Amino acid sequence: MIKKDKDKYIDKIAPEHLSSSVLSGALYIHNGKDNDEKMKRTEQVLNKLGSKLASYAMALLVLPQLIKKTQESEEYKEFADKLHSQTVH
Repeated sequence: MIKKDKDKYIDKIAPEHLSSSVLSGALYIHNGKDNDEKMKRTEQVLNKLGSKLASYAMALLVLPQLIKKTQESEEYKEFADKLHSQTVH
């Protein structure tokens, strides 16, 4: 299967926020050599994909920081402790 066929297949089965264009946009931005290049690439992705899909790409890029911040919250720690105590016998 060639790349274009794989992209079409993925785009048929994946939700819009995980489409090949969103993933490619996120990787393109991420692989910029410095912040200036990443900003330029972000503009390019926005112009190519539009605001909705570019927003999905940006959300993927900030997901690790969001998860970390969530895991540091008291609510998450309480939830994790409660879940752990219920699953450990």
